[in-house]
Amino acid sequence: MNLNFFRNHPLFLVIVVFLGLFFTSALVAAKLKYSASQNSRLQIANPQAITIADQQLRVDRLLKLIQQRSLIAHDVARWKWNQKRPIEDPKREQELLSKVRQQAKTYSLEPTTVAAFFQAQIEAGKLIQKADFQNWQKQDIKSFPNVPDLNQILRPSLDKLNIEFFSALADLTPVLGCPQIREIIQSRSQVIIKGEGIDQKVQSLAIAPLLKFQGADCKVVFRLDQPRDTPNYLAWKHP
Repeated sequence: MNLNFFRNHPLFLVIVVFLGLFFTSALVAAKLKYSASQNSRLQIANPQAITIADQQLRVDRLLKLIQQRSLIAHDVARWKWNQKRPIEDPKREQELLSKVRQQAKTYSLEPTTVAAFFQAQIEAGKLIQKADFQNWQKQDIKSFPNVPDLNQILRPSLDKLNIEFFSALADLTPVLGCPQIREIIQSRSQVIIKGEGIDQKVQSLAIAPLLKFQGADCKVVFRLDQPRDTPNYLAWKHP
């Protein structure tokens, strides 16, 4: 079949071109479908690896908030030192714990669990403050200049952090019983909860309530038909 044949039979040429385009598009579609199928199999075959990577970001967020709150304890201690105030403030602590219990309901969190978490942050902060007081006594420091006011600056900053704590806790609460998540919290706390006055004892105290959840064989199922940022993207199943 030569070029003259196609010139004399243009309809046949159109048919040949159409069939070529049809088979080419079918081949491309088949390749794309196969590639998508392979990617889905990989995601389903190893869901825990994806889960751990995703959840580490949420763990890191919570641990960074703990670190920020711990470091603010130094300025709280300086203000109390200047004002000759005691570190312990039972009335203030009870007011805070009562408040967070009420706020927990707004985030669908268990009030007792939330109160235990905030109590741990209070105790961790007091450890830092006590260590500061002991050091300043040894150094015979009289007072500190330019210390932020406790009521006007420091407590509002702490209240703002508390709101962020609730959001971070709400993200993590469904999986806190998972062994893999507990391992991430323990390992990442060594990396993130660091800074002046933050020792192993402070770290352990601050994260202790997060490690008390029990949930052996906790499994995470990814819903691949949902975007990653939608609430229904993850479906948590406990035995």
